[in-house]
Amino acid sequence: MKNGDTDDLCCCEYYDLSNERNHILACLCNCVDLDEAVDNLVKGKKVSDQNKTGLTNTMRDRLRVPWIGGAIQVSFDSLLPVIILPLVFLVSSLSLWWTAFSFTTIGVFILLISNFFVRTIPKTKFFFVWTVTSIVLLYFIFEFVVIPFLEILVEENIALSVLIFGFIMCLYLMKLRANQLIAALDDESQLSFNGKSIEGFYACKICDCKIPDKDHHCVWFDCCISRHNHCLFLLSLFFAIAALLYSSNLTLTSVYHPYEFFKTILLPDDCSDVYFQFELGLSFVSAVYSILIAILLWLILMQQMFLISVGIPLKDWVKLPLSSKLCLGLNRLRPHNRGLIRNWLRIVCEITPKYTPINRDV
Repeated sequence: MKNGDTDDLCCCEYYDLSNERNHILACLCNCVDLDEAVDNLVKGKKVSDQNKTGLTNTMRDRLRVPWIGGAIQVSFDSLLPVIILPLVFLVSSLSLWWTAFSFTTIGVFILLISNFFVRTIPKTKFFFVWTVTSIVLLYFIFEFVVIPFLEILVEENIALSVLIFGFIMCLYLMKLRANQLIAALDDESQLSFNGKSIEGFYACKICDCKIPDKDHHCVWFDCCISRHNHCLFLLSLFFAIAALLYSSNLTLTSVYHPYEFFKTILLPDDCSDVYFQFELGLSFVSAVYSILIAILLWLILMQQMFLISVGIPLKDWVKLPLSSKLCLGLNRLRPHNRGLIRNWLRIVCEITPKYTPINRDV
């Protein structure tokens, strides 16, 4: 217990980063980083990264809600997606111009906020919460807005649920393997792996650990991607793309006039009256959002398949000069390359390994 029994705290009190008793009504007081940041802005000076980090940490510590036994901390960066995404969907359903404006604005916002969070809060949950919020929001709109139009067959709804369940299971197992690996690396009793020393450990500042055979850290899934879960990462992308495209097709063909394509596939025909009714506009926005996310995930999946085939980890690919990227990295030394078939076998046939923590300069 900090500074005694927390039962002595009122519902609006808490212990701050300095282990001192504080009150949520004083959240804007006594913040040196805020004072310095405002002073620099007034003087026309640049706010230092140290001030940004300090101010961000202070905001994260002081954003709390009253609760019995003491105020509960609420991370503002994790709270943003829960507020922003539903608001964007509601505004976008008003008209075509609002849809274009909202999606363009949210794209620029993601680029700016990602750069800020990566520099100031490397361990932020903003991106993962955005992923979870998107899943919940899209599924909620489909089940409670699209389904009542009575155009979705039971088997179609079951098929979509299976795809979503496949994505969630792959995501869960992927994060589970990542957590198990980090726990194993922290266990000093792990001295070997199949009797052999393991090399190729790479530092991850987000996981605060050296990850063996690391490919990259996925902020949207909030875990490191390496040999231990790379196959699950690819499967999660596949299930996500399939679920997003299938749900968008069901939505568009249910609330708008469909036509038959090759006598088996239904495609939307007339979407001119999408904004005349709120439910139609909201369904249209969810379908467009699903298609855009599916396109981005498809590009990521294609990139991953290419890099695996040529034997280049993503962390090495981003460091290549433009000339090497134009040559598809084939003009560079590829120490991880073992040939097309063996490269894929390392990913597909990999079971959960127990690596050894070793001292290795990265």
